[in-house]
Amino acid sequence: MYDLKLCATAIINREVHLLKNLLRIELSTSTRGCRKLGVHMKKTLCIILLCCVVSTSFAESNNPSISSKIEQTADLQVIKREIFASPKDTLVVFDIDLVLITPSDEIFILCFTDEGQKLLVDIHEDLWDRLPLHDVEEMQSILMLTQPWRPVTAETAKIFNQIKANGYKVLGLTASSTGTFGKIRSMEKWRTDELKSVGITFDKYFINAKSGSLDSYIPNIGEYYAKARHACFPAAENGIIFTCTIPKGETLDAYLQFAKIKPKKIIFIDDRLNNLETVREYCKQSNIEFIGYEYTAIKEQAKRLKLNSRRTKLQFKILELTKTWLNDAQADALLARIEE
Repeated sequence: MYDLKLCATAIINREVHLLKNLLRIELSTSTRGCRKLGVHMKKTLCIILLCCVVSTSFAESNNPSISSKIEQTADLQVIKREIFASPKDTLVVFDIDLVLITPSDEIFILCFTDEGQKLLVDIHEDLWDRLPLHDVEEMQSILMLTQPWRPVTAETAKIFNQIKANGYKVLGLTASSTGTFGKIRSMEKWRTDELKSVGITFDKYFINAKSGSLDSYIPNIGEYYAKARHACFPAAENGIIFTCTIPKGETLDAYLQFAKIKPKKIIFIDDRLNNLETVREYCKQSNIEFIGYEYTAIKEQAKRLKLNSRRTKLQFKILELTKTWLNDAQADALLARIEE
């Protein structure tokens, strides 16, 4: 990639050199020489002015003094210390699933391991291949409604609320869908209620954005909709942005434009590096200082668990046949009875 600033400097130097040569050759008392010199001086000044504008614009859009970094930690205290060391107008953005709250059953924590992820992918692909879309969405919604949720760590809600109490604006950013999904009438309300159940609520400072209101701020929105299995439109409610799986950087950009918010610094916490990268790219393009944290608490918890594929397969088979989700304890009890 060319460095536009260096190119602009080179062009300016070339024009100045040519002007010096012209002065030596043409500078005389003749009218023709003075006229030719004047024309070239005007041309040179225009080129220099244009190059200065390009160089300045490039410097402004890629300001090397704007800090941008991503770090990894499993400790929310580390993140809290960084936030408390930042200006009060810093925007703090939290992913929700597997950062603030998590399903309690082990298979959803083990999705961070290769074995667990493969098992879940195989089960879901089998369901998608055999069953109509409506049936699969109904099953998933039943699982979501009956699966016990918990904070990722015992300190999660406490630290989250300390950050809010210290005067920082805190925004949620989740890949979750919006509107009706299976038996869930409102994904936004369901997600908000699950968070409230563990003592977490986001700021009322942020205005709501109804489904569809962010579309005009997202380039190529139609391409994302064309690929979606489930009809879903990005929205924001109760301080949480729902991206409907559209890249988080693009959706955050769209919401901040919609809400007319321009932070000087963003701290973003997510369990997935690709999400952090998309938000970092948005911040870089917008000259916003950025610190991202790849939060690995769930990954650390997964290391202490052992995959029980028989239990997981039983849970999903019972879900398919009876539209009931068995938690780990219930599934283990049923397996014990089967083995008697």
